[in-house]
Amino acid sequence: MQPRFPRMPLHLLQPLSTGPVPIPGLVGYSGLHMADELLIFEQTIEALFLRALAGRLKPDCKARLRQAGLDVDQKLKPAYSFQSWMTFLRIAADELYAGMPLEEGAFKLGELYIEGFRETMLGRAVLSLLRVLGPRRALARATQSFRAGNNYTESRLTELGPAQFELWMNEVGSLPSFTAGIIHAGLRVAGAQNIRVEPTGHDGHGCTYRISWKEASVSSVVVGSGDSKASKRAGSINSL
Repeated sequence: MQPRFPRMPLHLLQPLSTGPVPIPGLVGYSGLHMADELLIFEQTIEALFLRALAGRLKPDCKARLRQAGLDVDQKLKPAYSFQSWMTFLRIAADELYAGMPLEEGAFKLGELYIEGFRETMLGRAVLSLLRVLGPRRALARATQSFRAGNNYTESRLTELGPAQFELWMNEVGSLPSFTAGIIHAGLRVAGAQNIRVEPTGHDGHGCTYRISWKEASVSSVVVGSGDSKASKRAGSINSL
């Protein structure tokens, strides 16, 4: 039997533009057609719940997830509804970060998502691309990166100054801090340091994030490459 590998989304195979991006002001609107039904793809569930949270989900948490429609001990469905995804995230944040404000727990889950995503075939490809692009161009391709795991993300990026941006995303649900955690961890992969990701406007669906960072020096990247996962997470909630 021939092995089956996940099919790479076509938008991730588009050639990179090497042309300049206008500054300051609107960098660009990166939007694909938004589907009628918002779906989260299997690889997104795999990255967080099967990879990043492997061994951390207690029986009670698994039972709650199962009741909500996610059985992590069975073969995953090809896709899950966006509302189900929000429920799964709330359960995970509640179980793993009990006693912590929901927005802080969701932020940590967002960072963990990137750790799990890098363990998947698709994630390795996407995150390798971010390292090549650098922070600025990585943000400009937010739609393509997020569309690796869903069918609805649209984004608009505005440059406010050197390494200072506003990123609008059309749908983050009721947990904007989860997406903030993903952005924070993704920028770190792209070579940024001293990152701040601050939700500044959220209407229950879309959210605008104020983002800033400093470029990581070569020496700091080398020194930091041996940091443990726990140390990388430490202090990241200051970006909220």
